[in-house]
Amino acid sequence: MSRLKSTGKKNKWHWLVLLLIVSAGVAIKFKFVFQESLWPDEALYLYIARNLSIDMKNLTDITGDAFFKSPPLLMYILSLFPDFRVVEFDEASRLLMILMATGTIVTTYLIGKKIYQPIVGFIAAGLLATCPLNNWNGVRILTDGPVVFFIYLAICALVYDKKIVFYIFGFSAVVTKYSALPILLIPLLMKLKPRIWSISYAGLFVSLFVFVASKPFLPAPKGALLYFYHFFSLPNLHHMVEETKFFMGYFLIGFALIGIVLTVKERKYSALFHWVCVFGIFRIFLPWVIFRISRYTMPLYPGLLVFAAYGCHGTIQMVAEKWPAYKKWATLFFVISIGSILFDHAMKSLELLKQSHNTFVGFREAASFIEKQPQPHVVATGSPRQMKYFAPGFDVYDINPGISPDNLRSFLSENQIRYLSIDLWSPHLPAWCKTFDYHKNGYMLIYEKNSVYLFKVLKNFQ
Repeated sequence: MSRLKSTGKKNKWHWLVLLLIVSAGVAIKFKFVFQESLWPDEALYLYIARNLSIDMKNLTDITGDAFFKSPPLLMYILSLFPDFRVVEFDEASRLLMILMATGTIVTTYLIGKKIYQPIVGFIAAGLLATCPLNNWNGVRILTDGPVVFFIYLAICALVYDKKIVFYIFGFSAVVTKYSALPILLIPLLMKLKPRIWSISYAGLFVSLFVFVASKPFLPAPKGALLYFYHFFSLPNLHHMVEETKFFMGYFLIGFALIGIVLTVKERKYSALFHWVCVFGIFRIFLPWVIFRISRYTMPLYPGLLVFAAYGCHGTIQMVAEKWPAYKKWATLFFVISIGSILFDHAMKSLELLKQSHNTFVGFREAASFIEKQPQPHVVATGSPRQMKYFAPGFDVYDINPGISPDNLRSFLSENQIRYLSIDLWSPHLPAWCKTFDYHKNGYMLIYEKNSVYLFKVLKNFQ
């Protein structure tokens, strides 16, 4: 900010434009802060955070086991908000996610401004403010938004030559999500000669390819390593192409490639360039399932949009140099093109948020209903994380997605489960649950709302 203040009178206009961009990004997401929708991972993080607010050492999941699948920083930050009296805990947490997403927009501007020039920063910030992927996940209480925030704060610190600040935010990113680990390698990569780091990137790509291609022939590790082992796989090219086409579009993809080519040509090998290279290689070999785990690509988007902005600006300059008479027309064409992309992506963001805010709802009311029923409150459900978050005093059992109706009945009997919760939101619900005749098989429907069905398990049914 002190650097921006030194730009004189133009600084006021810079801040005004940036304020408009940030306001657009906030406006797109703010309507959905107070939604009821709660994804499984969101419920898990909130459940852990609430426990940490009582006991800072209680880093356990809904089963009581030590939680290791994500680093704990986000849960510890969220643990500051359970007693926030103005809004509900989940709503306060969503406001925090929006604040971090807004910070990423500002940081993207600062990075683009410093490496290239202010207009590149403005375009990149505008593209990020309307980006469907970042907006769709920007209101979700997941590690993906915060890790992007910390990663780009670290990159920004390095771009502005603040090494200590870089390591503070870089370490914060790593303890938010394991996939941020490569950020700590950026200072080392920047010290290497282009021939060395280019060979290193090629070697990393080949090594990962050989590893994932050999997995069917290798013994799988045991214990916690098995969880991370399954994350690496050969890319699904169809989902990779469809995801990138939907969330970026061919126009931005083309300009991002032009921006990268121009960066290499001009030898502007910044921290941003190296981050996109090294994380991009890792991302290729992480799972690709569009709309299910598209958020894995989020750490690349601010960087790619900076390159797209630079590619657009660089193309205008090349056209102006080659055909000076058409400079104004070329500029007008690109302004209209970028404007149409911003509008289209903003509408796409709103549509995605509108569709998803009506999914994974109804758990709060369902849990409240069971609480008023006779004890013991022992529940089997396809969405154990949401049920446990809204009713921490319940004994909650997860329904195995491969279980048969007869085995489910035996499972309920063995564990003395009194209530069965079937919701159509669960991605792990056995397929037969949606058409099963519960009444004829010893289950009494006691509640139905928002695609959540509660049944009382009749003990004397034969």
